[in-house]
Amino acid sequence: MARTKVFISSVNEDGLKPLRLIAYRELASLGHDPLMWEENLGPWPANIDPIAKCLEAVAESDIYLLFLGSKAGTYHDSSGITITHMEFIKAHDQGKLILVFADTEIKSFFFGKLKPLIDQFIEQYVNNKEQFPSPIHIMDSLKDNHTVPPNVDPYVWYFLYDITLRKIYIDDLSLGVPIDWKAYLSDLLRRGALLLPLEQSIEQNSSRLDQFDEAVELLYRLIPQMQISGLREASDFLEAIQSRMCGGRIEHRYGSYVAETIGFYGDCCAATLYRQEEECLRLVGKVGEATGTSSYKLNDHSSYNVLTYHMEDYGEQIFFKAAKNMFYYCIRTGKFVLTLHFPADPNWDYKKFIHYKEAANDAIISKNPLMIEFIKLILGGMQS
Repeated sequence: MARTKVFISSVNEDGLKPLRLIAYRELASLGHDPLMWEENLGPWPANIDPIAKCLEAVAESDIYLLFLGSKAGTYHDSSGITITHMEFIKAHDQGKLILVFADTEIKSFFFGKLKPLIDQFIEQYVNNKEQFPSPIHIMDSLKDNHTVPPNVDPYVWYFLYDITLRKIYIDDLSLGVPIDWKAYLSDLLRRGALLLPLEQSIEQNSSRLDQFDEAVELLYRLIPQMQISGLREASDFLEAIQSRMCGGRIEHRYGSYVAETIGFYGDCCAATLYRQEEECLRLVGKVGEATGTSSYKLNDHSSYNVLTYHMEDYGEQIFFKAAKNMFYYCIRTGKFVLTLHFPADPNWDYKKFIHYKEAANDAIISKNPLMIEFIKLILGGMQS
């Protein structure tokens, strides 16, 4: 059987230390490579970032093994989560096999009473503020509830909630009862649980990149000096843009250490172009599956085009419509509003969009920044 790297994770909690050590020894006895801070990872020299090194070790592992008790561990302010949570997210984002064991009593109380409370709080928060509550908001709501056991750090409940959102199974962990790790892990490994990391190599041609940069810089200087009278065929113009706007992944970042994939969006399926005339936005052209009307009144705030037009002369933003499961990337340049339609994957709904709106903005807006700037230059230079 191939050697497997297993990252053993938990907070520094007395009740969990013996379990970690047993798991480490039994994995080693099976001929695999367990990774654990106390045994073969830390501590690193003072000039080495311990968080970054831990996350590197998670990335190099095949299996991520997590023990959860009553303590939350070290909270990282800029990331908004704990370091153990960072490790878990890193493992989940990279598709590692994740094994989670939580204290039986804590797990039982969470699913029996705490999870419904968190669900209710989040629903009320989203309805009232149209944004997803931060971990701090969720923990504060639990602190104010006298039914929540005071001996368990509030972050533990949030961590368990996040694990359930990702549909990771949580196994029982009885701190006083030994677990037959050898039988559990060896059976798991024999069933083909080993995940082999894939290496990617990226080759760049520096000479061609330099030439490309010079050409782009020249275009940016020349186009503002030109007078563009209009479009011969608006549909051809829009089709050329639509066909080059590809989909991709949407990532949420936790500070500077961890980013995880939280969804995807498809290739652009439609595009519309509107121009301001008097008190209306009038349709210049549309392609693909676009169903926009011929005009919108400038006081029609149900229109994403109108909402975007009321920004500054140059602006852009992302909207989401759950009924069509669609992202709308709207760009205003002078009197024009260009809207690109991107299908969302089936896992998106309005609550998820509110939660990860900034991540969706970053993913779609930054996908083709040079192309978007080039389009803005052309539209901005039109005289009619």
